Amino acid sequence: MRLSVLCFSLALAIPVAAQQNPLAPHSMYEPPMAAAAQTLADSTAGAPADLITTGEKSGWQKTAAYDEAIRIMLSLEALSPQVKMIQFGTTAQGRPMYLLIVSSDKAFTPNAAAKTNKAVILIQSGIHSGEIEGKDTALMLVRDMVIKKTRAKWLDSAIFLVMPVFNVDGHESRSPFNRANQNGPDITGTRAQAQQLNLNRDYIKGQTPEMQAFLHLYHAWLPDFMFDNHVTDGADYQYDVTWDMAHHADIGAPTAAWITDRYIPELDKRMQASGHLVSPYGALRGPGGGGPGGGGRGPGAPPSVSLPVVGSTGTRDFMVEVFSPRYSHLYTAALNRPCLLVETHSLKSPKTRAWANYDIMVHSIDIVTEDPQSLRSAIRASDAKYAAMAGDRTAPAIYLAGKTGAGSHPIPYHSLKTGTFKSEITGGDVTRYTAEKDDFTVAMHDTIDTTASAQIPLGFLVPAEWKDIHDELELHGVVMEKTAKPLDQEFETWRFSDIKSVSAVEVGTLMDYTMTPVKERIEVPAGSWYVPLNQPRARLIMALLHPAAPDALIRIGFAASIFQQMGRIGANPYLSVPIATKVAEEHPELLAEFNAKLAADPTFAADSNARLTWWISRSNYQPSAVNRYPILQIWTKTW
Repeated sequence: MRLSVLCFSLALAIPVAAQQNPLAPHSMYEPPMAAAAQTLADSTAGAPADLITTGEKSGWQKTAAYDEAIRIMLSLEALSPQVKMIQFGTTAQGRPMYLLIVSSDKAFTPNAAAKTNKAVILIQSGIHSGEIEGKDTALMLVRDMVIKKTRAKWLDSAIFLVMPVFNVDGHESRSPFNRANQNGPDITGTRAQAQQLNLNRDYIKGQTPEMQAFLHLYHAWLPDFMFDNHVTDGADYQYDVTWDMAHHADIGAPTAAWITDRYIPELDKRMQASGHLVSPYGALRGPGGGGPGGGGRGPGAPPSVSLPVVGSTGTRDFMVEVFSPRYSHLYTAALNRPCLLVETHSLKSPKTRAWANYDIMVHSIDIVTEDPQSLRSAIRASDAKYAAMAGDRTAPAIYLAGKTGAGSHPIPYHSLKTGTFKSEITGGDVTRYTAEKDDFTVAMHDTIDTTASAQIPLGFLVPAEWKDIHDELELHGVVMEKTAKPLDQEFETWRFSDIKSVSAVEVGTLMDYTMTPVKERIEVPAGSWYVPLNQPRARLIMALLHPAAPDALIRIGFAASIFQQMGRIGANPYLSVPIATKVAEEHPELLAEFNAKLAADPTFAADSNARLTWWISRSNYQPSAVNRYPILQIWTKTW
């Protein structure tokens, strides 16, 4: 009897998900030329059988485990002296992370590559390992270059770093249920790595072993151009691939000019000629919604949940996403180097996605290799421009953060019409797409309005007690100088008030605050670190150390202890209220600020403790380092 009860209990404990078949979602529209996907077919044709991937063999319905990629990488190295395979890191679960270096000069180290004066192009796939066609297409491109030699000409002017799978642990956590909203392959990996962290939020923090390995690799090579291959979610539409790349004030001006004047027009023209329908990454807003970036990868961007309905009227806005350096393509932008965020679409067939991914890389590489020195010159000019601004109080402020621009211009948008059906699950109407095209005009918002900016100081000073910040800067390749003697002088920094923590999806807890610049006498011990801004990484250092930057180290958890109040002032308000009153009497400007906050913030006005803390935090009756930014801004070096 006891055994029967146990068996019954175990049967009830089986999760419902284990009894389901995977969903099979699909787009209602496939590009006419995707059926042939001629460039994919041409790459596969005549290739050695052992170098053809499972994706190719299965019509892109399947993708293999990582060991197939390793086997193909080893074979490419064995077959061509132009290929070298290296292990550049180890995952959280102990798996090796491999990279192919492809060079006709056998320039397999950063120093050797620099001597060739060739462009360095990095292809990164599988950072979200369920979004995986880029793994196969990257290996196909290497095969095209060194085995079939149909694209060997690229090697006359470029060296390639090819990472088929970044998130290896996630890739090996294979299941048919990992990408419920994706049309194949039948079994894929996961979005997060083994510690359940999103690698494409980790470029600044470098929290994971995978990202630490990547950053060491990236800063050793400093590629001129990078691909980050993804598959996006969201509404159904006609577009087969979307993209994003920093090209406003969020990247060095000379590089931005190369992107806007040469790269983007050429990419759009060539992709269209190849039969693709391409859009910038973003989302529709207003009456309707659900644009190409409908899932919203941007910082804090909500999913686009409203969808265009048949016969809908009114102006629809297409809003490009605004990213920050925690993401791949804005991290490289902080170093004045372009990265193409490739977003094929989850509802298109996996063959269509592979075709789009393959072609957008081919056309981009063609554009770079046709005139590599124009890009390299733009990058060098950007590096020099911002390094030269260090310490110049007459120089303009540089961009730190922004939002989608208010200005717009009309463009045609290629959607699909929709209808609704009654859902027994929700009890209401649910939208579904049809195969009928819906072409209309939208107001395109594709500029960035700056929300935070700052001049570049001569340098920053990191006190010796904050070694974790020094170590983080070192991870990002920042050049620093160690101070030989203690310093005791007036320094510029900031005081923080109105401090709160903010939860960010797939990022964790971020700090938010109001900043007030101050000059205070501060003792700095010998053995501290001076960070000069007159170096090529000037814009990246500003992103890391200026507290107004959205992903500044102080916001993402470094030096968080400065926000802790050390003890209390008096056991009861009978001591602290007189202190606050005295500060208010002596500083009418603070009283005016306080009254304005009372009027604007009812929650604050109703919280007697918050009101008292506001005043005490602005008094001298607290430890001097509480709420004071520990990194010091240097405009004149006196030691």
